[in-house]
Amino acid sequence: MDYHLALWYMVVFSVIYLVTQPPAFEKLGMSSRLTPLQLETLLTEGNTSRFWLVEFRALCSSACIHASRCFPELSVIYSNKNLSFGIVDLGLFPNAAEKFGISLSGGMNQLPTYILFENATEVTRFPEWDYEAKASHPPVTKRVLSRHFELDRHLLEYVNGK
Repeated sequence: MDYHLALWYMVVFSVIYLVTQPPAFEKLGMSSRLTPLQLETLLTEGNTSRFWLVEFRALCSSACIHASRCFPELSVIYSNKNLSFGIVDLGLFPNAAEKFGISLSGGMNQLPTYILFENATEVTRFPEWDYEAKASHPPVTKRVLSRHFELDRHLLEYVNGK
């Protein structure tokens, strides 16, 4: 009887482990958690970083959970006086999604979205979307984000004083 009970517990916990998502990576590295109002203030004040790379995510999205480790690691490598990193949780602030042109509908698959701002103006975003065509994008990795936003170039410009 004890053997069957132990086996039953093992099966139940194995199923729970397989079905549930691992928790999102919560370390922020050199990035700041921001409210939409804080982000807007930082972008428009002019006395902060020239560039802001912002991750818009919602921790109810499995894609955001899987990508949650990349962004803090990038922020540790590339943060400097010209480039800052921020995170806006659209799960907490869903009304901000429309302001930044992000669809929260499941069919659009736009989470997480990364936007690079220069002096309060959007320079580029990942993933890029063509609403007339079905957009597919590679999985979010440090390498993909680094290349897309040319983070090595930004770091070199900072080091060389540009």
